[in-house]
Order: sequence, then C-alpha cells, then structure tokens
Amino acid sequence: PNELTTGECLDLVRQLADLGVLEVTLIGGEAYLRPDLLEIVRAIRARDMHCTMVTGGRGLDAELARQLAGAGLGSASISIDGAEPTHDRLRGSSGSYRDALAAMRALREAGVRLTVNTQINRLSLRDLPDILEMLAREGAEAWQIMLTVAMGRAADEPDVLLQPYDLLELFPLLDTLAARCQEL
Repeated sequence: PNELTTGECLDLVRQLADLGVLEVTLIGGEAYLRPDLLEIVRAIRARDMHCTMVTGGRGLDAELARQLAGAGLGSASISIDGAEPTHDRLRGSSGSYRDALAAMRALREAGVRLTVNTQINRLSLRDLPDILEMLAREGAEAWQIMLTVAMGRAADEPDVLLQPYDLLELFPLLDTLAARCQEL
C-alpha cells in the first residue's frame, strides 16, 4: 500500500527534472522487482537525468541487465558485505554472495558501469583487503564503504557493530586500502 503507482513514479520523475535534479538512484528493497522498472528508467533518461541503482543483486540475471542497460541505467552499485561466508551471514541468505557476483558480471557485460558498496562491521573488517582485490578483478569503478549502524538486520545484532576500540584497527587498514586503490 505504501508503494507508488507507475503514474505516481512518472509524475515524481517529471517533478525531479523540473527541480533541476541531475541524478536519480533507485533503491529498494530491490528496485528491479518492480514490473514497471524499465519504464521508470526510460522516463528518468528521457528527462536527461542520470539513472543509477543500488542492489543486492539476487535474481538480477543477464537478460534483466541487458534490458536495464537498454533502458538507460548508467551505473549500478552492488552490495558486497564481506567474503562469501560473512556476506551470506549478514544477508541472512546462503548463496547471496554468489548472486551478487553474478549480478555484477551481468551488469558489467551489459555495459552498465559497476560500483560496489560495503558495510564495515566486526565481521567484515578483516575481509576488506580481499574484497578490494575482488572488485579490481571484477572491474568495479568505485567502492563506497560505510560503517554498519544499528538499523535493519543490524539492529538485532549489536555484537556485529564496531566498537570504539575497533577503530584502532580500522583506521590504519583504511590507509592501506586507500594506498592500494591508488595503485589499482
């Protein structure tokens, strides 16, 4: 009941364009589950706004990636929240890491610019160097990292959240990761 209708979405796209918005990012749940997603992407592009999407990638296959590219999706950010066991545990779904990688590959092969976002928490902290190397191999153009906060699934798992003393490990690691990013 809280979901916008197609008409309401298209009206919103017109309003955003009239306000001078340059980029619209589609998020969810999973935005690609909307049956009218391609129509919305086309409407955003028809108004000369850049269209991006953030997704966990489950179920986003090669055909949908091609359709999204054809509709004008400019880039997609895939959520990778750790190495496979960490990611699957944090997502609460076995196989979600492999699905995210498959979506990354499908989008890249369809010509959609690929970026990745990663939550930093007590489980993923030590996975960050390996994630960076994987992103480089997979052709990601950018990597957004952010601290996990107590909302969503993390609200029920306070032991996953970084504690102040964890920052003593995180900050030097971020320096190392930044240097490696420059090398890449």
